[in-house]
Amino acid sequence: MISKVIVTSGPTREWIDPVRYISNASSGKMGFNLAQSAKKLTTNIVYIAGGVDADYAILPEAKCISVETTDDLLRAVLSELEDNTLLIMAAAPADYKPLHPKDQKMKKQLGQKGLTLEFTENPDILKNVSQRKKELTLQNFWTLGFSAETESLEKNAKLKLEAKGLDWIAGNKVGKDIGFGEVESEITLFFKNGDTIKIGPGTKEILAEELIAKIQEAILSK
Repeated sequence: MISKVIVTSGPTREWIDPVRYISNASSGKMGFNLAQSAKKLTTNIVYIAGGVDADYAILPEAKCISVETTDDLLRAVLSELEDNTLLIMAAAPADYKPLHPKDQKMKKQLGQKGLTLEFTENPDILKNVSQRKKELTLQNFWTLGFSAETESLEKNAKLKLEAKGLDWIAGNKVGKDIGFGEVESEITLFFKNGDTIKIGPGTKEILAEELIAKIQEAILSK
């Protein structure tokens, strides 16, 4: 039933000037392991990676697309949408970008005590996917989103699940010492019908395998 799986992974970067950017601490490990585990569903895997750690940049036996900004990620995702597809949005795109990025390195001025930067909102990828899905009248198209939260995990994940028209959302706690990189983690999988499943704690390899198994089970039961 699933003929294609698209997995996004890692952070995006929004450049302030040629040497500085805003981003986040996502390593891309979860997205990489989800894409690896998704090979159990189909051989047609599209792996779209932002600024991930080097170990998670290339997935063997998959179509690999490298992106940098949130706009790049949006274009890459929209170009891959088709029927019988599972989209897993495990990337951590930047919500905002500098309104006026500089062509040259910004120099500190003599006596300068602070710096104010103006930002503008990036496109919402999942909302754009939902709109394109309707425009293309896609059949058998499922979306799993992620909600990385520092507080009110259940509340925020459920709000995002409904607002962005997802089939499922995987909520996880993140912070300076949890959720990112090589540490163990745990996931709460929320369904649009109200069901909830706890996965973990465990390594991201284990979490990815269990998460893919739960999604496959949910799709086959429909």
